[in-house]
Amino acid sequence: MDPVDPDARHVYDFNSALGLRLGEDGETVELEARAPEHQIGHGMVHLAVLTTMGEVAAAHAAQVAVVPSTLTATFLRPAPLGPLRARGKLLRRGRRLCTAEGEVYAGDALVAKVLVTFAVVA
Repeated sequence: MDPVDPDARHVYDFNSALGLRLGEDGETVELEARAPEHQIGHGMVHLAVLTTMGEVAAAHAAQVAVVPSTLTATFLRPAPLGPLRARGKLLRRGRRLCTAEGEVYAGDALVAKVLVTFAVVA
């Protein structure tokens, strides 16, 4: 699932508006977090941006159409404005549910970890 797939705009408009893009490796979700809507004062990235990046990376790792059922986000350190990347990992996939995680990095620093249980819709 490409967060900026032009054939699925009805599903991915929010991610596109946020500025998310799939990295050149086809696995990493990337964002240049500098816009006012990315910020929460003091030059830090808003937790909603970090959560979204982790969730999108986790959904990408599922490799099927999914919608979040439950989500837990852990914020490990403040994320400064600038380039961010997230990578997902599928932990378990069943017929109706799957669980995946997304890790969000600012440089080499892990800034957030997102654990998501998804309902499989396809």
